[in-house]
Amino acid sequence: MPSLLPLVLLSYALQPQPEALLRDLLGVPYVNDAVLDERDRWTTFTHPESTLPSPGLNCSGFTIAGARRLLGYSGTVEDATRDRLGDSGKASKLGRDWDFAWDLVLNLSEGHPRRVVLPEGEASIQGASGLTLRGFPMNELVDWQRVLPQIRHGRAYLCSLSKTLKGGHIQHYHAVLLLRDGQGSVWLYQTLPFGHSHRLNLTLPGGLQRMQEMFRGNKRILIVEVDREASSKP
Repeated sequence: MPSLLPLVLLSYALQPQPEALLRDLLGVPYVNDAVLDERDRWTTFTHPESTLPSPGLNCSGFTIAGARRLLGYSGTVEDATRDRLGDSGKASKLGRDWDFAWDLVLNLSEGHPRRVVLPEGEASIQGASGLTLRGFPMNELVDWQRVLPQIRHGRAYLCSLSKTLKGGHIQHYHAVLLLRDGQGSVWLYQTLPFGHSHRLNLTLPGGLQRMQEMFRGNKRILIVEVDREASSKP
């Protein structure tokens, strides 16, 4: 019986590379509250019944759109933004939506094999919250030098950025994606106010420095590695 390995390798080679799946999202203007829904409509988190006159995404909207392409996520915007622990509603002492990006990252990756990427050691998602699972400091170059080699080609990396507010409250305020391309470069994908969706090469000289200049201060990044091939969720 002939080996199936050549056919498997050919099938893999013909599949779009992860970075190619995000190409059409680059350059989309930043629009506050904007998202791409499960029907491929440009709409908003607050008013999903309405459509935008032109394409636009905020950081969470970009992450949802990326997950639709990379992970085959087909759930609703409401599913993607579900308050997982019931700790960030109107009456939350920590502030409404204080862990929005944290919930988003874990909701979009749920059902896939996943792990938290840290400079050293391990952290369990089971039983964690946005207070206990925040990753590592973004301004620590040594930590990034340990993390970047762990970013693997073919996997998707969903990330929540958090900061400490006055009074000590934590806010998961920004979401980004990381990918390693077929040439070995690690890219950060995001969109920021007053700009458009873009990517930044963290393996080029100055790439990490540029990113750290964007996110100065006491900020941390939670990186969740997601197996793109397996999922039991929409």
